[in-house]
Formats: sequence, structure tokens, C-alpha cells
Amino acid sequence: YTAVIALLMAFQSLHAQYSVAHDWNETQLNCIRNYFAKPTVHARNLFHASVVMYDMWAVYDQSASTYFLGKTVGGYACTFDGIPPAPDVEAARRKAISYAMYRFLWNRYTIFAPPAKLATIQALLNNQLTLLGYDSSITSTDYSDGDPAKLGNYIAAKMEEFALGDGSRRLGRRSAGPVGKNIVALSQHGERPA
Repeated sequence: YTAVIALLMAFQSLHAQYSVAHDWNETQLNCIRNYFAKPTVHARNLFHASVVMYDMWAVYDQSASTYFLGKTVGGYACTFDGIPPAPDVEAARRKAISYAMYRFLWNRYTIFAPPAKLATIQALLNNQLTLLGYDSSITSTDYSDGDPAKLGNYIAAKMEEFALGDGSRRLGRRSAGPVGKNIVALSQHGERPA
């Protein structure tokens, strides 16, 4: 029994050496290992995850500027009404990043997961959130009370809205935009579109 406690304490100490962003990056890489081999999809997901985490860091910094939150990117306006100052900025950042990444990764890696790997991916995400001491039952996106969890949920939801309209054909539909037209033109004519 004492050995188990010592091992857990050592793990906690080792785990504390890394940032919460590092922890969620590792979780995302583990999701990728258990998902289909789709390099372009994963590259896009890694970029979106970076944006989500950066914005959750930047929103609590007085001199940093967000990339997506409160901005218009690719024609998509991600509204943001601001938040009250956090009494503990580092704790707020950890919580906001954790909820943002939990919801973001859940959306990206469980919806189309290989059936044999779905439970594994869900466990990876649930275990990471629990390890950090957070509750997955907080699902609200109404961050008006300043709750970092709700802000994290909000940006994850907004990134999903953005991604569904960015021309990536995430849901298997052809895009009506210029990218989709170029893909169709290339596949029909065997040459690059002008």
C-alpha cells in the first residue's frame, strides 16, 4: 500500500513538471495513434488545437491578442464579450485550456472514431480531464459568469462551427467554395486548376 502511494506521488511530481498544454498535446497525440491514418486531417486538428489553447492562454493576458476568439477568421466571426479578471490567472488558464481541449478533442476524435478504438479514445480524454481534477459534466458555454470551464467549452464549440464551414469537407460533403471547385476540377480533368 505504501509503495502504491509513493508511486502515485512520484507520478504526480513528474506530471507537475509539464504544462497543461503539453499534457493535452500528448493526449491528442494518443488520440491520433488510435484513430485512422489521415495526415491532412490530423495536421488541421493540430493547428486548431493550437489556436484553441493559445487563445485560452491569451485571453488571460493583458498584453496578448487572441487569434480566433473575438476575431473574424476565414469569414467566420467568433464573438466574444470579454471576461472578468480572474483571481488566479494560472488556475483559470489551466481550467480554460483543459475544458477547451477536452471538448475539442472529443468532437474531433470520437465522432468518426474506428468502432474498435472508440472506447480507448473516450477513456484517454476522460482520464486526462479527471487527472487534472475537472468534471466533464460542466457543459455550458455561457461564460458570462467568468467560469473558465464554460469559456473553454465556448471556444471549442465555436471552433467546431468554424470547422464545419471552412471547406474541409469534414462531414464528407463537397464544399461549395473555391477549394471544393478546385478539387473537383482536378479530379475531372487530371490537371491542376488555373
